[in-house]
Amino acid sequence: MLNPTLPDQAWYSLRRTLPPWRFQETLEELCRLAPQFKIDEVIVKIDTEEFSHGHPSLEWAAAYQEKLFEVRRRLEELGIVYSLNPWITAGHADRGRDDRDRLPGLECMVGDDGSETHHCACFLSPVWREHTRKLWTIYAQTHPHIMWVEDDIRTFNHEPVRFGCFCPRHMKLFSERVGREVSREELVRAILQPGRPHPWRAEYLRMQQEVMIETVAFLAKVTHEVSPETCMGLMSSGPRQHCVEGRDWKRLAEALADHRPLYSRPPMANYCEESMRGFYYSQDSIKLTRHALPEGVIEQTECESVPFTRFSKSVTFTFLEIAVSMAYGSSGVTLNLFDHAGTPMQDEIHYGTMLAEKKPFLNELARVANRPGRYRGVKLLHRDEFSMRKVLPAGASYQDLAEDGFPMMSALESMGIPTTYEESGILALSGQSARMLSDEELREWLTRGVLLDGVAAGILLERGFGAEIGLKRIAPPAVRVQLPWVVSAEEFHNVEFGGAPRKYLTATLPFLSADGRICPLEAAEGAQVISSWVDPDTNRTSPAMIAFENAGGGRVIVHGMEYQSCCGVAFCHPFRRKQLQSAIRYLGKGSEAMLFQCDGAYPLAWRRDMADFTVIGCFNLNLDAWPECSFDLGWQGAVPRVRVLTASGNWEECSGIEMTQSAGRLRITCRNRVEHPFPLVLKLE
Repeated sequence: MLNPTLPDQAWYSLRRTLPPWRFQETLEELCRLAPQFKIDEVIVKIDTEEFSHGHPSLEWAAAYQEKLFEVRRRLEELGIVYSLNPWITAGHADRGRDDRDRLPGLECMVGDDGSETHHCACFLSPVWREHTRKLWTIYAQTHPHIMWVEDDIRTFNHEPVRFGCFCPRHMKLFSERVGREVSREELVRAILQPGRPHPWRAEYLRMQQEVMIETVAFLAKVTHEVSPETCMGLMSSGPRQHCVEGRDWKRLAEALADHRPLYSRPPMANYCEESMRGFYYSQDSIKLTRHALPEGVIEQTECESVPFTRFSKSVTFTFLEIAVSMAYGSSGVTLNLFDHAGTPMQDEIHYGTMLAEKKPFLNELARVANRPGRYRGVKLLHRDEFSMRKVLPAGASYQDLAEDGFPMMSALESMGIPTTYEESGILALSGQSARMLSDEELREWLTRGVLLDGVAAGILLERGFGAEIGLKRIAPPAVRVQLPWVVSAEEFHNVEFGGAPRKYLTATLPFLSADGRICPLEAAEGAQVISSWVDPDTNRTSPAMIAFENAGGGRVIVHGMEYQSCCGVAFCHPFRRKQLQSAIRYLGKGSEAMLFQCDGAYPLAWRRDMADFTVIGCFNLNLDAWPECSFDLGWQGAVPRVRVLTASGNWEECSGIEMTQSAGRLRITCRNRVEHPFPLVLKLE
């Protein structure tokens, strides 16, 4: 068996459908082009997308099995790894399929609103279990390197069901757990109860957690009874969203791995090309999913294109998606670049040409990113139990159970401030993420550096930490029409934080509407006011952002707005960049080994420190070229030697580099153009 975990290589795994009615033709082309494209592994997709039969019949699978044996043999002759990806497990969405007649007794998912699917199976359905056992036995007999479990292994997004499962079997199981009969309507009301969470919510989510752990263990057991050497792979849908099903990532991963290496396929944004700003989600999904899973899981990101061709996603955009994966430490990428209708890959050979041409650059990027080291940035928080503990307002929907935090991440990253889930001296809390920390954890963090949005600050004040965060009081978030005075803008008047008198930024947040919610606050004695809300006559009505150093030596920044509702295009501005970068520098006391990208709109910057060198880099997520690019980072020791990673995969001296060092900070300016088609990557030694 070939080993696809080479630490010095950007591993290409091509996901390819070979439809039975054009099998030989597509197989021959695959064997001809895959080596040209520098493909390392082929993941054969089974009964896919438009031509899916729903839950394939055993007769269909047995007939296709012979073709899989041929695929494996031909790929091994080429030195290419063979893996398998059944397109459905329980089913993604009905898509007009109805499996109830073909699988008599099949129990399908039921949503929180009573909606029912006709194809997507309930994970507790005995009929589905037995059919899947036989079906996956057929698949496992081909001995794939990896058997991929699709991201339909979840309880949400099974159209027409939005959130499940509330079928009779699940309701019976839940009723047994609480000791009395409970209806779906009663349970959903309890789950969405405003205020303090009803104990049934946590009980139901723990039940779902256990069902899903048992389900993936079942899939691994079926596979390994036939092919014990096969590894399992997991496609997922983002840890913040998986909170709504109570997922315990580490226990689920251990159950699915079944004592073998486990592969992870974190989702990336931009299934089709919309905006490069989708890469903010992509890099966060990589880092957050890695953080949620146990150490040692092998990561291959998902590079999707729907509905395929360059009309869906350009070759340049596809390259950048792969480069983001490698820059943030993935071992490889799974490439879904060609359709499932039997169309020749030759028709869109430009993707393959790009893969071959860019491989040297991506190999070296992957090699350095997979060295032992640490990504630096402002720490964000994730807790699996978030949905169990979230306090909901009246009228909340099921989606409101999802974990807060994405807007805070996006706000910082778009201002050139990297974020991380690894160790850091600075923590950013927004929304109800503050509820996930114990008093002891909060006390420890409040001796360091903490950035709080208005909602998180209100929670800390409620818990008795007002003296530590510089607050007397803060109002709950409210839209502007609910405030006692008109709010027109935020004035950035504190010169120590990039401000000046009469430096205004709109309070119409997050874009051309006024539904961003503001939290009026009153600062405690000793707090600095960084910015203020002003009325139409520019009178300051309330502090907007404050800075405070407490008795324990910790520093806190409170920004009096709800980031969940305020972060968007109107939030972003050069004024905001100076404000937030100054705030993070203040919180780190100038010594935190942070990195700030200093120029251009919508950067995506990263820093990774290794034992003997540091790599910094930046993607320009804007169509405008930057005439130069600057980095401002904490740095101890001598001014480093700097080299740039070229398209050929080599580190070369760069004549356009200028550096200045002062008070533990190093400013690096690259006076070469940085354009969106290619990232700037620098090695500091």
